Amino acid sequence: MKKNKKIDPFKTPVLLTVKAYERIVGYAIRYANEDQNPDKWREVYGILIGSIENNAKVIVKDAIPMVVGSRAGVQFENKQYVDMSQIDASVFERSIQDKKNDFIIGWFHTHPGFGFFYSPIDCMTQLGYQIPNPYAVGLIFDHCKKESDLHFLGIAGLRLKDPELGISSSYDLIEMKYEIEEKKMVQEIETVIKDVDKNIGKALKEIKYIDEGLRKKGLAQLQRNYGLILVPKEDIIVTDDEEIAEEDEKYLYEWDPEFFKKSYRIPKFREKIEKVVATAYDELDDLLGKNDKEKCEIRRGKLTKKIQNLLKKPNEWYDKLMDDFSKRIETIFPYYSYLDTDERKVIEYFEERSSEYFKILDELNRRSKLNLEGFG
Repeated sequence: MKKNKKIDPFKTPVLLTVKAYERIVGYAIRYANEDQNPDKWREVYGILIGSIENNAKVIVKDAIPMVVGSRAGVQFENKQYVDMSQIDASVFERSIQDKKNDFIIGWFHTHPGFGFFYSPIDCMTQLGYQIPNPYAVGLIFDHCKKESDLHFLGIAGLRLKDPELGISSSYDLIEMKYEIEEKKMVQEIETVIKDVDKNIGKALKEIKYIDEGLRKKGLAQLQRNYGLILVPKEDIIVTDDEEIAEEDEKYLYEWDPEFFKKSYRIPKFREKIEKVVATAYDELDDLLGKNDKEKCEIRRGKLTKKIQNLLKKPNEWYDKLMDDFSKRIETIFPYYSYLDTDERKVIEYFEERSSEYFKILDELNRRSKLNLEGFG
């Protein structure tokens, strides 16, 4: 029996899934389409997620929008490299969980009205993918080529022929295959294009509201009035030490005001509520020590009510804030796949900050019940 002959990485075909194609086009048409003035067209950039099958075929399973550029160019900034490393780690974790071999398989960008070629900057970008992975692919989408005789989908794959030559390497088109028949791919994408074109503005409006209304105003006001999150002082030491980092995490819950004051600005409300809770526990401990459980039960009820009254407003404010956020997300969610990193970061940052506040609030709600060992 003959062994399968290994295909030259350069000649290895690429299979493009419907999901990846939809995401590329859905993002691309936001910034360049037939209804816009060509002078306003802009290029976009993103990364491709997929796998290599038996060293004979590259499967592009997903595409993640990253950044929008100028009319004739798009380039990464430092923050995009950070975002990409986070995506890479996330893809790796999901691959392990799902028992798949998916990773960042390449990149995509658009050439609205320019066709399929690599500029010197494109060659440099492709090198970054192809040097560590000879199978890496770069996809280019040009909506002007869509539905033409030669490139029905308006998309092409390119690789460098001699990556060891650096940006001096020549490049060429590579064989493209598709998950379903090309005409069906186009039919499916037409629905996406119309939907994104019609509703992306509403989603972006909600993202702006989350940033300016919920985060900068709502969450900031909640922190000002009922501050729980400790604010690091300017001279706080940043460390990569994992043990210290893990200890920092528990500082949210274990109250040590003398330690905190060295490194953090403590919100007055947090200081007040922590003091009330600590005093209540001390008082109940003292009553338990005197074996006066009946008096302890009565006092516990009053102290619990006092603490919970203090926490009533922050709980109400937080719940209202998150209800508002959930409503905005309902509008955004269908178009989340076509948002770039800056737009997704607005949502992620609000979730991170509100979650940080909630963790402390939830712990205080738990402690407000004043459950003591040896009591009950």
